[in-house]
Amino acid sequence: MNNLATPSPPQTSDDLFQALRGRTIARNTLWNIVGQFLPLVLAAVAIPLLIRRLGVDRFGVLTLAWALVGYFGLFDLGLGRALTKVVTESLAQSRESEAGEAVWTGLAVLLTVGISLTVLLFSLSHWLIIKFNKLPAAVEGETLSAIYWLAISVPVITVTAGLRGVLEAQHRFRLVNIVRIVMGGFSYLGPLVASIFSTNLAVLCSILVIGRIIAGVIHFVLAAKCLPVLLHRIVLKRRALSRLMTTGAWITVSNVVAPILTYAERFIIGFFLSVAAVAYYSTPSELVLRLLMIPGAITSVLFPAFAALSVVDTSKLQLTYDRGIRFCFMLVFPAIFVIFLFAPEGLRLWLGPVFAEKSTILLRWVAIGILVNSVAQIPFALLQAADRPDLPGKLHLIEAPLYLTVLTVAIKMYALPGAAAVWALRLIIEGLILLLMAQYALVPHSVKRAMLLLSAAGAVIAISVFMSGSWLKLVWFAGVLCGGSWVCWRFVLREDERSQLSLLRRTLVIR
Repeated sequence: MNNLATPSPPQTSDDLFQALRGRTIARNTLWNIVGQFLPLVLAAVAIPLLIRRLGVDRFGVLTLAWALVGYFGLFDLGLGRALTKVVTESLAQSRESEAGEAVWTGLAVLLTVGISLTVLLFSLSHWLIIKFNKLPAAVEGETLSAIYWLAISVPVITVTAGLRGVLEAQHRFRLVNIVRIVMGGFSYLGPLVASIFSTNLAVLCSILVIGRIIAGVIHFVLAAKCLPVLLHRIVLKRRALSRLMTTGAWITVSNVVAPILTYAERFIIGFFLSVAAVAYYSTPSELVLRLLMIPGAITSVLFPAFAALSVVDTSKLQLTYDRGIRFCFMLVFPAIFVIFLFAPEGLRLWLGPVFAEKSTILLRWVAIGILVNSVAQIPFALLQAADRPDLPGKLHLIEAPLYLTVLTVAIKMYALPGAAAVWALRLIIEGLILLLMAQYALVPHSVKRAMLLLSAAGAVIAISVFMSGSWLKLVWFAGVLCGGSWVCWRFVLREDERSQLSLLRRTLVIR
């Protein structure tokens, strides 16, 4: 199937289930992974160079800028995912005009939200950045100017999130990820090139803003090309707004609260410790956070399938959910294991002995949290797709004040290790609760396999703590890799999945 052609959605549960196992879904998932992995490679190259050029203090501020840019992209009121659902349903029923109404209405709301956030950020920037962080006097003025630049980009970022949802509704994952690769690389390489001429933070953040504006224009051009009705007329409809907000209300709660929980520790560290401590904390953790691209790639493709199967065939919904859990774990755990086992050696090679000394424990805590959170992305997507987004939304509202209180105390008492430990423990507890929510609300008897996989991973990681010396670690790595591969092949994969993988292997050998 041509990935650029608008696919016809399945009409029966059998058709849907076959489409879920087909080449198109696998190809779209692979595009999602590649689209997020390649910028990570560029980041790994650019970050050490940026640290040397800017110094730890300025680089710490730049990491906060990256966090803000990523966070504002989630201020879409849940409309990105809601647009994906509404546009898909409208096109499936040959109602292109309704799809156009939904898109323009959603973009108008996102633009309004973005402008409001810009005004708010301009108003609070001095208090947030100068008063709320222990910045060296030399970078205070630069930081304030940089935040002004970032504020300008907020409306573009929110609208781009909606346009991305429109493209994903039509399965244009290849287009989305080509743009993501280019602009993701630009986010790191742009400031790196600019730092040759100036280390001023305002200049570097202006480069980020220019990149976001270009990305927004490209997304609009692609959306208009894929959905020509957008160019016929601009239509805003109250019924479209009601439909979008009904779908996106609780998704909004998670989209707003979850990133606060993910990035809050960086700002609290900046307030109680120093901006240099932010750099020591965020640089290694940012690397591990990028592994979330794997469950993100899987869930963005599974989301529409979950939505349909929850209505037409709950038995196949459970099988699809189970497959998502297993494959997500098998893709994420090897990377987490390598990061945890070789954390000191990797940090010393990548960032030098100072980072290795200060950040090894942090990196290991973050890796454990990301492993559980990766698996938890599958029940999270299921609950949102199957009309139960209220459950994760309520969970985030309940845990936010508790987590922020405990986090603040941990940072004051134990500094960076305390922040990393509390951050990871929150993800572990939240992940287990999401798995239980999915079991009791939608997929009975589903939590057992996930718990077995996570328990086995926990045992391997616990043993890894006591490994010292490169040769011993290499032997342990080889043993876990070989033994784990055999266990997964024999006990984790289903018989039909082993047959499909064997057929794929033979096909590749022949080719």
